[in-house]
Amino acid sequence: MNINQKLLTNVMCYFLGLSTIFVSLDVNAADPFTKFYNQACVPEAKKAGLNDKEARKGCNCTVRSLRKKYSSQAFSALYNKYRAKDSKARQTLTRFGETCFEAVFDNILFGR
Repeated sequence: MNINQKLLTNVMCYFLGLSTIFVSLDVNAADPFTKFYNQACVPEAKKAGLNDKEARKGCNCTVRSLRKKYSSQAFSALYNKYRAKDSKARQTLTRFGETCFEAVFDNILFGR
């Protein structure tokens, strides 16, 4: 496993850590994609060691990809399953994030 793959694996583990559950104070404040971005993706990417700009870049890409595939209602159901520690939902979200965060790592490591 090269350094890029190892970093990607570490971030994805933190990014989609099963032990983290977030509770929104105002459930009507945002759509499920925005909640995922603000409450899970960016904080977990930063916790894994990315700076704010890097985390937001990877998460913006991830959410754009998810919006292309899922309606708000379908994504809300997927995100709720993820928060309930459903392994299939975790695997699905991980697949969407991998490509996006790999591009961020390539830029960090190779200046692309």
